[in-house]
Amino acid sequence: MKGIRFGSLALSAALAVGVGAFAWTHAASAQASTRMTVTLNEFEIIPEIREAPAGDITFDVVNTGEDNHELVIIKSDLDEKALPPSAVKGEIDENAAGEVIGSFEEVPPAGLANGTLVLGPGRYILLCNLTKHYENGMVTTLVVK
Repeated sequence: MKGIRFGSLALSAALAVGVGAFAWTHAASAQASTRMTVTLNEFEIIPEIREAPAGDITFDVVNTGEDNHELVIIKSDLDEKALPPSAVKGEIDENAAGEVIGSFEEVPPAGLANGTLVLGPGRYILLCNLTKHYENGMVTTLVVK
């Protein structure tokens, strides 16, 4: 299954009603509901929390940097600093790194993207896979229990 891709503010606003309705109707079956801010800038990813309970997780992705960034969420036990490279120099092979759960693509400077994903227990790598951003340190880990 391919991950869910979310766009930047304009697409997020257009999807907010649909995503919100899905999250609301799905919440009864989820183990927990968590909301977290993830800040992107040159060149780091700063999650508000590093651990979350399994269930619905709403990501509020804020780009405080000067470049476009993205947030890719991959379920993986690989070392976050040694992910497999892709054929495109300066990027990682997302599918070889693990199960791509979702992404927030092309978040512009001062932009915001948000969406809700259902995450089961495990370790998730959060990274920016724009050319050379991962190499420059835009990667971190989220543990879901």
